Amino acid sequence: MELKGLILSLKELNRAKPEDSERFVMEDGLTELLDGIYRFGVQIINLDLFQADSQDKLRTVLELHRLRPEECLLLGATDQTLSLRGEMKIAAVAYRNPRLPGQKLEDALLVAEGFEEVDFYFLERMYQREHGLPWTVIETKRCYLREMTPEDLEGLYELYQGEGITDFIEGLYEDRKKEEEYTRAYIRNMYSFYGFGMWLAIERATGKMIGRAGLNLREIHGETVLELGYLIGTEFQNQGFATELCQGILQFAAEGTEFEELNCLIEKDNKISVRLAKKLGFQWREEIKIQGKTMQRYTKSLHF
Repeated sequence: MELKGLILSLKELNRAKPEDSERFVMEDGLTELLDGIYRFGVQIINLDLFQADSQDKLRTVLELHRLRPEECLLLGATDQTLSLRGEMKIAAVAYRNPRLPGQKLEDALLVAEGFEEVDFYFLERMYQREHGLPWTVIETKRCYLREMTPEDLEGLYELYQGEGITDFIEGLYEDRKKEEEYTRAYIRNMYSFYGFGMWLAIERATGKMIGRAGLNLREIHGETVLELGYLIGTEFQNQGFATELCQGILQFAAEGTEFEELNCLIEKDNKISVRLAKKLGFQWREEIKIQGKTMQRYTKSLHF
């Protein structure tokens, strides 16, 4: 399933005021978005042209364009327009147009105040979030990191059965139903709210799940800090995957979060992880107790 149609009303995206010399004004970011979105194979459907002011009319317009509701995203600036999707599986993003005050814009995944950072990839991610599709977050030379889904649990259980995998990390629940409940809550609360978390590492060449890696939140000395974590499956170890993935995560953490530093919390006997942390430029800071375990805390500044 992919984004194929962008539904909007150019009339309500108009920012021109009665006193403006130009009768129609759009933000520069919106102009760039509409100019460039065609090259991604996305059709733009202007509701104004079809006078599509009801759900039945919108369904008819989508049929004319050979689009299914679940292939579309609605960009609306009024509650009336956002309500057109009704029970149809259309993702929705709202725009707060200063010319149209009093709009609640509650029936949308996100409310944009402007279009400076709104492009095809932004809309695609909102579309994916609406339909529970995992985001691909980081791409490296040999791998990519994406969000997990409940359907990935079978592969995760196989991964965690590898020799030595759980020597220094917690395993999965023996009860798979509990693990599925935990996974669904994690996706809903971590990915959706923070925009990061522990992701699945997939090898490009084979499509195989080779591990997990990503970012966690941890409380240390009463402060919430950002923590780097990773796990590489037994058959994929000693091939440089951990270094490659963690370097990608470091860049993401520096550019995509507001944290000033990144932490590694490692048990003293986990010599492999200690070596990797030092290789990535982390410095030892202290020895601390976390959940009854003595951990070595390494930190690295994310901004130079």
